[in-house]
Amino acid sequence: MNRPESPASRGRKTNLALLITLSLAWITGGASFLLGSSSTAWLVTLHGVLGFVVLVLARPKSPVVQRGLSRHRPNRFASIALATVVTGALITGLVHTLNVWAPFGVWSPIGLHVVFAIAAVPLVALHVVTRPQRIRPVDLSRRTWLQVLGVAGLALGFRAAFDRWVASDRRFTGSHEVGSGEPRQMPVVQWFNDSPPRIDPDDWVLRLRGAVERDVDYKELRGHTLTLEATLDCTNGWYSTQTWTGANLADLLGPGISGRSLEVRSATGYRRRFPLSDVHKMMLAHELGGQPLSRGHGAPARLVAPGRRGLWWVKWVAEIRTSDRPWWLQSPISFT
Repeated sequence: MNRPESPASRGRKTNLALLITLSLAWITGGASFLLGSSSTAWLVTLHGVLGFVVLVLARPKSPVVQRGLSRHRPNRFASIALATVVTGALITGLVHTLNVWAPFGVWSPIGLHVVFAIAAVPLVALHVVTRPQRIRPVDLSRRTWLQVLGVAGLALGFRAAFDRWVASDRRFTGSHEVGSGEPRQMPVVQWFNDSPPRIDPDDWVLRLRGAVERDVDYKELRGHTLTLEATLDCTNGWYSTQTWTGANLADLLGPGISGRSLEVRSATGYRRRFPLSDVHKMMLAHELGGQPLSRGHGAPARLVAPGRRGLWWVKWVAEIRTSDRPWWLQSPISFT
């Protein structure tokens, strides 16, 4: 006959479970935020399940919190701050999923969700240092694994029901549709401190550098009329499928290009590096929905990168350079 668990043992296992869950949620959330291909849809699903795991664990965690607050430990305010940001991340994630709050300015539910997630990292680290949780043999018992399966089963059930009856209209990235086929309804957003530059198409020149050394003016770019229907899936939590017109990058660069990667740079300094193998499926667009690009949407030319999140769709493109550096040798996001 199994002995009942002591409050201390239950509390320790709950803390360990929350630590593992929050760590996995941070990893899957970061990957989901950056990646936008259908092959990574499972990351979004797992991230949502982990969110429900946190909710399920909230009940056994509450007596642990009450005991901790009653002891008046010096770092209890850091613990309160951690609970606050985790709660904030859960609420903003739920608000985004339900699509009940339209973004205002640079703020959006998913943007605040990311802010809360980042804020949680140092607080979790402080919590681990000041209150280390050591795994003991009893933590790996049959009872523990049954508890793990029970929590996971509840979380999976909640997530499946939520997706089916509450939030079934999202893309596999978790984004909501906005203005597909209606360019004027597609939101205009900038990356961090980017400010839409005013570029006269008659003065615009695209510099091709590296394996190719030549300039392309707007007249030449307008001579390319390839059309492509592609979905821009923004990290701000929305997606929009539009018809783009422009030049395939392989046609612009010409045959026989060499190198390992392709760097696309904006007039603002923003840049992203791509594997050279992607050159045949990317476009430098000058029209959106049959009309010249607007300033906010990247005029005179912007990159169209199907299968990638919006942060890869460089606006106001000024230079494309081939390189021998691997494409992954860059920061996950650009800070300029």
